[in-house]
Amino acid sequence: MAIRKVLHIFQRKLKQIWDMEHIQNVIYNESAGAQKNITVEPVPKKAYTANDPAGFGVYIKVATGTTAYGMDCIGRAHSAASAYRRGDVVTQGASVYVANKDIPIAKAFDTEDWSKVAPKQILNIPTYGGAVVSTGKWHNAVNVSGFLLDDESVYRKVE
Repeated sequence: MAIRKVLHIFQRKLKQIWDMEHIQNVIYNESAGAQKNITVEPVPKKAYTANDPAGFGVYIKVATGTTAYGMDCIGRAHSAASAYRRGDVVTQGASVYVANKDIPIAKAFDTEDWSKVAPKQILNIPTYGGAVVSTGKWHNAVNVSGFLLDDESVYRKVE
């Protein structure tokens, strides 16, 4: 039993070494005497128009050589004619707020009932054409055009 266990460890280590050497041989370019560069590009899902609402954590590839972009929270503005539950997100003025408790209808905005979590707009974020940017937890729109990326695909070897 112990000999078989040692044999399996030995075989597994040899296989790992063989795999690593095989990968090195595949990426080594003999004629240039250097390693090949492998670039994995994200797959565009569809075009993105500036300021379109997008989900939390969506990746957007910027289309042009923009030097700065801004993110905006496109959510519902606070209204005294609406009731809110704890955890609801609203915009009021230049900020994004989350409700601390349940708030009944016909109650004016009161900072005691809400927690400020972010500014409504974040501006002048430096970037360049071809860069990938992401929407945030409280901010769900970017003011530059580009492409929504497919970030749920898996990479695997196809034989």
